[in-house]
Amino acid sequence: MSTVTESAAEAVREYAEPIRAAVEENIRNVRREVVAGRHAIEDAVAEATVQVRRHPGLSLGVAAAIGALFGCAIGFAVGRSGATRPSR
Repeated sequence: MSTVTESAAEAVREYAEPIRAAVEENIRNVRREVVAGRHAIEDAVAEATVQVRRHPGLSLGVAAAIGALFGCAIGFAVGRSGATRPSR
C-alpha cells in the first residue's frame, strides 16, 4: 500500500511543481509592478507639486472648476433621486 501512496505523492509533486513555480513568478512580477507603480505615483506627485508652485492661479482655477463640476453632478444626482412623481 505504501507504493501506491508514494506513487500518488510523486504524481502530485510532478503536477504541483510547475504550478508553484508559475505562482511564485507571478508574485515576483506583481511585486515588481507595484514598485514601478509606486515610483510612477511619486513622480506624478512631484510633478504636480512643481506645476502648482509655478502656476498657483491656474491651479486654483482648475481646482475650483473641478469642484464646481463635482458639485453640479452631485446636486443633479441627488435632485433626480429625490424627485417625486406627480400623482394621477
